[in-house]
Amino acid sequence: PPERGAGLAGAPPGRGAMSGIVTVQTALTQLCKQNNSNGLRSITVTDRDGIVVLRAPESVIDDQNADQILTTIFSLTTEQTSKIQELGQANFIMTMYDNCICLQANHLPLVIRMIAAKGANAGALIELLPQVKAVLGPTKDVITRETENY
Repeated sequence: PPERGAGLAGAPPGRGAMSGIVTVQTALTQLCKQNNSNGLRSITVTDRDGIVVLRAPESVIDDQNADQILTTIFSLTTEQTSKIQELGQANFIMTMYDNCICLQANHLPLVIRMIAAKGANAGALIELLPQVKAVLGPTKDVITRETENY
């Protein structure tokens, strides 16, 4: 018989898909803890419609409507700026608000959002982006496979 859990979410044979998701959740939570001193408050990963896939720390309760609005604004902004071919493709968009910094990046089909304190080091947030993308590799692969028929 085939091994239980083989090939799910990049998890080794014998482990279910949930253990792979938990590992990604744990890694994101760890990144938040390690960078808390740099002002990082949360990392939220949504699909392109703004539906939350992962959030760290898990205890952060945000308004689902706000997640969808922020993702929509990001998607529209990157879509519109891509029309200016001289600029090339947008890698990420950073917005400075009165109370925080919001960095959003495409990791299609996912959107990554990092929220940091107002006085956070913007450069440090940008440097963290490749680590977040690396952690999300298995999640991105699974969601890409599951949504490519839609």
